[in-house]
Amino acid sequence: EKNMNVFMHGTIAAGFGVLKSKFDKDMAGPMGKWVTDYRLTDLGKNEVMCCMNVTDMEALGAFMSDPAEVQWDQDNGAVYKAYSMQEMG
Repeated sequence: EKNMNVFMHGTIAAGFGVLKSKFDKDMAGPMGKWVTDYRLTDLGKNEVMCCMNVTDMEALGAFMSDPAEVQWDQDNGAVYKAYSMQEMG
């Protein structure tokens, strides 16, 4: 059983399909080394949420703050917040 330890919620003006394609590409690359599982969900009206199991939080932070990633977010209207989580109970 894998735990989910990161939650993201936001909007993507370019649409869910664009974000899903990016996730697929990123998971086939370096992100796939430190994200062991994820669930990406289309909530409708360009609203999305994602839960992930991240094994290297520093790598996630570096990835999210990389200028190319920041530019992709701006170009595609991606606005989101990320939260760390831990299991209750």
